[in-house]
Amino acid sequence: MAEREGTMLLGWLRLLGYTVILERDGSHWVGLATRPGRAGTDICIDGAAGSRRELVSSLFSGAVRHLELQPA
Repeated sequence: MAEREGTMLLGWLRLLGYTVILERDGSHWVGLATRPGRAGTDICIDGAAGSRRELVSSLFSGAVRHLELQPA
């Protein structure tokens, strides 16, 4: 179930327009989610975690926080 949750969150990140890169770095996972922003600047969310699922969850949370900060 946990792996499917991570896969679903990756799908949502992609639907929100993010390109996601996940890599293993020793015993940890590192990742970067980017998407084109306004005025030609990219929105970048990065993170590291002990598991792939934790990393995807962290990147998704960052994307949602960024959406909440945007004016309507």
